[in-house]
Amino acid sequence: MSYSRKFNTGMHKWIGVLSLFILFTSACKKDKTELVKVPLVVTDYYPNSGAQGTLVTVEGTGFSNKADEISATFSGVKAEIVSASSTAVVMRAPASATSGAIIMKVNEESISIGNYTYQELSIQAISPVNGAAGTHVRITGAGFSSTTGPAEVYINGKMAVVVSASDNLLVAEVPEDAGTGPVTVKVNGKEASGQTFKFQVISGIKPASGGKGTRVKISGGGFDEVTAGNHVDFNGKLALVTEAAEDYLVVVAPADVQTGPVSVTINDQKATGPVFTVVPMPVIESVTPLSGPSGAEMTILGSNFSPHTDENKVTINGKSTTVLTATPFKVTLTIPGGTGDGKVILNVNDQIVQGPDFKDQSLGISKMTPDNGLSGTRVTITGTGFSATASANTVTFNGLAAQIVSATATSLVVITPPALTSGPVKVVNAGQSALSPVNFNRAGVMTLAGGPNQTVLDISERGASIAVDSRGNVFVMELNNHVIKKITPEGVVSIFAGSPTRETGNQNGTGTAARFNFSFNSGIVIDKQDVLYVVDGLNNSIRKITPAGVVNTYAVNLNGPGKLAIDDNGDLYVQTQYSLTKVDKSGVRTAVRGFYGGNEASRPVIIGPYLYYTDNDNLLINRFGLIDASNLRGWAGNGEFGNSDGPKNQSMLAIPKGFIYDGKGNFYFSDGFKQTTRKLNITLNELSTVSSQSTSGSYKDGGLMDAEFRNRDDMAMDKDGNIYIVDAGNNAIRKMFLK
Repeated sequence: MSYSRKFNTGMHKWIGVLSLFILFTSACKKDKTELVKVPLVVTDYYPNSGAQGTLVTVEGTGFSNKADEISATFSGVKAEIVSASSTAVVMRAPASATSGAIIMKVNEESISIGNYTYQELSIQAISPVNGAAGTHVRITGAGFSSTTGPAEVYINGKMAVVVSASDNLLVAEVPEDAGTGPVTVKVNGKEASGQTFKFQVISGIKPASGGKGTRVKISGGGFDEVTAGNHVDFNGKLALVTEAAEDYLVVVAPADVQTGPVSVTINDQKATGPVFTVVPMPVIESVTPLSGPSGAEMTILGSNFSPHTDENKVTINGKSTTVLTATPFKVTLTIPGGTGDGKVILNVNDQIVQGPDFKDQSLGISKMTPDNGLSGTRVTITGTGFSATASANTVTFNGLAAQIVSATATSLVVITPPALTSGPVKVVNAGQSALSPVNFNRAGVMTLAGGPNQTVLDISERGASIAVDSRGNVFVMELNNHVIKKITPEGVVSIFAGSPTRETGNQNGTGTAARFNFSFNSGIVIDKQDVLYVVDGLNNSIRKITPAGVVNTYAVNLNGPGKLAIDDNGDLYVQTQYSLTKVDKSGVRTAVRGFYGGNEASRPVIIGPYLYYTDNDNLLINRFGLIDASNLRGWAGNGEFGNSDGPKNQSMLAIPKGFIYDGKGNFYFSDGFKQTTRKLNITLNELSTVSSQSTSGSYKDGGLMDAEFRNRDDMAMDKDGNIYIVDAGNNAIRKMFLK
């Protein structure tokens, strides 16, 4: 028993020792296996010529840190090894050698370095060793002087301009597109090459726009392959370098990035590239559809998108999609399917914005035509997953059921409900529900006062002007009768000031006691206190009318005044026969500009420091600065007669008039010839059509695309964004509500 215990104990000890030995052996083998030999490679050597004793530097990999493990010969003659490291060896050209090959041996492994020429001409060093085109490189050496001709300098084989020269120093300017390569000097038929010059160039950046955090790839050459060796700035703001290679860098735009050039600095040498433009965060206005099956096309509308498809990345509930097309305002993509329900996320050059929820299902609404109207409007809903049996579908407008006229699997025709209000449209079928991409707006045109065969108004004379106060009362000039009429929000019409008696003097008074003498281009505006300013054209004056109807003369002797505008300070700008005249709140007049060129029958409008006016002779909308006197003719319109939408300088106009501004970046006007309402977004610089009609010379209330006018003229806007239009041909004031 004791023997057995002793034996077992001994065996355990031996087993333990054996296990340790095996582990140690395995570790040694593992360490030995992991030792990877760096290959012996020469990347550069310099100079390649010189006198005896010249120090020659060889650069590469796989060298030894021990000088006694390295040997070298010049044409078979042994050279002295001055210093050694794993990447560079310095050796001295032996005195007794002749021109020929340099051979280096590292631990008995030989490698050919290149040829060395014994001569007076030699390049010892260059400084700087890197830089962009235009950099001045100092080349030190010997034998640069010549009696037969000046020394020539080449960088990577391209001739450089020698800025200055002496026997042992040359200064040369790096040529355009030099590229990376050796610096070579030629003198008296002899040639010497020195160190390689690393040519720094930024050939492009992508993306070229974005904001803080945008990852930008800088393409070019001469970059340091170690990230810390490259200092990148965006218009002077230092950026983080995340990847580096000889021909590209990946950087992250800094938090305080500003629009300006991108530069790369290496060893204190800067190369400047293209401009990186800082753009606002992307904005999603609508996503169509908000539900649908795999393979359907989705459209995202908004602003600040990239026009390059690969710079817009869209995910649905975290799943990537394929972007088909892209503009700054629109992105289309293919719904991948299998996404589940979740958020639509748009990433534009690392600027991320969250969109609405998307439902992964067969039922979806892609479009409504029209997307606005009044009760009883016929609307076509296009999409997928509808039932071809009309009664199997339920359609509601902001919660109110609509009448379904017809149905297919991809289209529903419905009639809007009687008590219609603005809001979302919902389709329900087979237990699934889908929302419209945009709300259906209760929008359209209704007659506020007047109309064919009505005598309550007399505004058929060309040039009738209107204004609206803070309470929604509309004031309209009856040019034939020389009175101003007031129309309440309920459509009640009364004379506010003046009497149907022409007066050649400026007779003041209250209400009908006052007298006017209007011309066809007389205008009217209203200030923030609901005070009216009226051009009394044939009396060459401006009259002021308080909310109580008290009329006073504000300015006289204006020499043929026409339409007028008012700025935020309450100062007036009136078109006269030969100029634009400013009349301040004290009545002081100043000629803003000589011959004006505006259309006397069309109201100008002031937005900030600029006045906008029509130039009917050239079919343009022009503007000029009220402060800086800048003149931008042809600001909108391409000079051709027509009614096309799109970029403002490429769109066509036809007799624009009645300018109004909503204070939100939208500029509205009437196109009297085409009987349309046009909108110009001055942020996007795009023209669009708000309302139009298929026929002219008619009269009809209805949706924005259904209502009809005859000879539209001036317009005004109330505080709620409703537009009032003079419909001279129908002797009516029409009210257009957009929502």
